[in-house]
Amino acid sequence: MPQKSKDAIKPNAANELLFTRTYDAPRALVFAAWTDPAHIGKWWGPEGFTTTTLAMEVEVGGVWDYIMHGPDGTDYPGRGVFTEIVKPERLAFSHVGGKADDPHLTCEFCVIFEEVDGQTSLTLRMIFPSAQAAEHAKELGADSGGTESLERLAQALKTAAA
Repeated sequence: MPQKSKDAIKPNAANELLFTRTYDAPRALVFAAWTDPAHIGKWWGPEGFTTTTLAMEVEVGGVWDYIMHGPDGTDYPGRGVFTEIVKPERLAFSHVGGKADDPHLTCEFCVIFEEVDGQTSLTLRMIFPSAQAAEHAKELGADSGGTESLERLAQALKTAAA
């Protein structure tokens, strides 16, 4: 049974990847970038990837089905199921993604959006079922991919705000 996201917010553990970033954008816009298919496809995934959203139902129990397309032509299907939505403060979803034969991103995503002096501080936790699962995801690039995705989000927010 997936861990409830409220219980998952604790000091970074061996089974987590933790990312933080501050954006020069209003919190509502950053939240929308995570929940609007027109936005998320512009930044989700590492550098060089594109993302096609097949379905996105932003409600508790709703699904987000997508395919990340790698620069080498490899497709990486993904599915998220929303477990918590507190607009524009918090978003949580269970997630399975990766190659069809290696769904290495089976984890819980928890994203916190905090407004700080007109900017948005974002904290992203990827909580894996075990330390070994987190290590496997790191070996396959999840840590660098997360950092690159959040950098791509910064670029998308600049374009959206212009």
